[in-house]
Amino acid sequence: MITSHKLTLAATVAATVIGGGASAKERLNFAYGYPANSNIGIAVDKYVEAIDERSDGEVTATGFPMTLLSLSESSAGVRDGLADIGYVLTAYFAAEYPTNLYLHELNLLVNLVENPTGKEPLAFTGAMIEYTLLKCPECLEEFKTQNQVYTAGGVTPLYSLLCTDTKITSVEDLKGKRLRAAGAGFVRFAEHFGAQGVRLPVNEVYEALDQGIIDCAMLNAPEITNYSLDEVLTDITLGIPGGLYAATAGANINLDRWKGMDDKSREALLWGGSHITADVTWNYYTDDSVAIQKARDAGAEIHQPDPELVAATKEFARQDLQNVAMLFRDTYNVPRAEEIATEFSVLLEKWTDLVADVDSADALQKIYWNEVISKVDPSTYAR
Repeated sequence: MITSHKLTLAATVAATVIGGGASAKERLNFAYGYPANSNIGIAVDKYVEAIDERSDGEVTATGFPMTLLSLSESSAGVRDGLADIGYVLTAYFAAEYPTNLYLHELNLLVNLVENPTGKEPLAFTGAMIEYTLLKCPECLEEFKTQNQVYTAGGVTPLYSLLCTDTKITSVEDLKGKRLRAAGAGFVRFAEHFGAQGVRLPVNEVYEALDQGIIDCAMLNAPEITNYSLDEVLTDITLGIPGGLYAATAGANINLDRWKGMDDKSREALLWGGSHITADVTWNYYTDDSVAIQKARDAGAEIHQPDPELVAATKEFARQDLQNVAMLFRDTYNVPRAEEIATEFSVLLEKWTDLVADVDSADALQKIYWNEVISKVDPSTYAR
């Protein structure tokens, strides 16, 4: 629910935007439900710099971390104009974004890579934005129906089990456990192994672990830093369940606001989209091992899963990828599910090669821009 407090805040923001700095033609507010010093917050700051520079100061934005809209309010808030730009996690809104969510549900492909390099998230991001922007008109229509314009993505590192007073290294250890799940695929993983998947926004994980509401969170390691989870974690099992979170629309723009801009302003926002996509993905990628070490330093034990659990997790991924196409076709009205899965798998292989030599966020941004986002025409896109 969007509270009266947030409505008042939105009105205050609007007044500030209208009254502030006469030099900018477009002054936007960016709502994101993460701390300002998180990987997301740092990426938003870079986004703000990028659009300001690209537009010669004609487009500016102000970030509002964890205030204007929460993660669960982001989609409706951008739709209704309470924020001009929002960080929207589409898995939170399955009914509104079924095709976009289906692309995310293909994330278990990373569990089956024969010779992983660690850069699988960078490749998955590239495949996500290319397929969404250039090959999936139904994806874009879903955003348009919600009065939004998709301009950016972002992918986390592989998921692990972040636990309090619980050690999991075997298949048997999973039975009966309550596991925080980021989306339907992670719920299916939990249920497959006799555990319970508990749907919780990431900003509620600390309290849920601390109060014993859940035993473990299926989550990427950098969220340890973003949400101070090292204060409550006692055990971490690496690489289980695997997969990653890709249901991210990293800079969705209110459609009415977008239509009111000129081509130069829209191009600047697309340019900013390439930056936030690269920065979110790269920040998570580089922070993965740092966050694990932070938890270790705070006293958490780091565990490797036993071979049986690793094999069982891969077998689950194979089965789930076969079943998820039928599930989304029959239940979520994604008629092209099988076709999308085939096309996306080929695209992911292409991107694995493209990111092989990437060594910085700037290099990643250039690839995302040159290969995908620069091909979007600001004069016709989402018009």
